[in-house]
Amino acid sequence: MLSLSSSAVLAFTPAAAPAVVSRSAVRMESPVMAADATSRRELFARAGATLAGLSAVQAANAKAGQFGKVEIFSLIGEPAISSPYQPGGPKAGAEATFGYAKTEGEFAAKGYEADVAREKAAFKVSADIINSQGKNVDSKTWWLVRDNLRGQAYEMKNNMRTINSQLGPKKAAADDAYAKFWKEIDSLDLACQKKELALAQKEYQDVLAALKAYAALI
Repeated sequence: MLSLSSSAVLAFTPAAAPAVVSRSAVRMESPVMAADATSRRELFARAGATLAGLSAVQAANAKAGQFGKVEIFSLIGEPAISSPYQPGGPKAGAEATFGYAKTEGEFAAKGYEADVAREKAAFKVSADIINSQGKNVDSKTWWLVRDNLRGQAYEMKNNMRTINSQLGPKKAAADDAYAKFWKEIDSLDLACQKKELALAQKEYQDVLAALKAYAALI
């Protein structure tokens, strides 16, 4: 009976755990790996120190508003590609290149101010809307007349001024016609505000005449 109990105890006794060996005890670094890691650290440290030294020197010598010219990707004897301050053409005026490079050939947008085709097309759209307000005036739909006038005023004025700027000798006459047309528009708006049919009809005819006079100049 005693021997059976002893056997049972021995049978269920867990095996002894293997001895734990510290990882640091088995980790090995060859002399070559250690030297290579040290070399890389020294290389990065030296590169960082060099860049810091360059930045400090250039910051001390830079003029107000300038950035440092760190020529990281440039070769000796070549211009710095990382610097926005390059010698070049004029930095102001119609032929300006802002110092980046000298011009070769004509500017792609040269003479764009003289092209007022878009403004003339937009003016025609606005003029058609003005010319179609007769039925709204006659029906006393005052709010719609005023809304249509205001809806076209901003863009129509800009288009007319731009067109006038390219009319040469006719500019003075076009400016006068422009001023008269918008004065008549104000009078029509006031008549619609007062809701006076006869006055509104008279002012609308004046608007049409002024618009026709202006259109004849452009």
